[in-house]
Amino acid sequence: MNKQIVRVIEKLEDAERARQALLDAGFDRDGIEISHTGDEAGPAEANFTVGDSPAVKGGTDYKDVYTPGLEIGKCVITITADEARLDKAASILDYHGAQDNDPAHRH
Repeated sequence: MNKQIVRVIEKLEDAERARQALLDAGFDRDGIEISHTGDEAGPAEANFTVGDSPAVKGGTDYKDVYTPGLEIGKCVITITADEARLDKAASILDYHGAQDNDPAHRH
């Protein structure tokens, strides 16, 4: 029976390396989904702005405050596989820096 695990990883490059490692270990490409928490409206967190007053950030100007590409974002990796293989998937994801952010799974 297929089940899922979900992990979070900071960088897309690391998520892609984890995907390749999963594929190399025989996981089905269709069972590996990577999504990003940011979108065209901005990142999922740290999307509050501070305005364009030079006094706000120690004299920086509007350009520095709103520079794109400095957003905090995360990749969410969802693995769907036979339940017996999910421990292997979790091990591979752990090796690539993925985190289980579900508080129900904390000891």
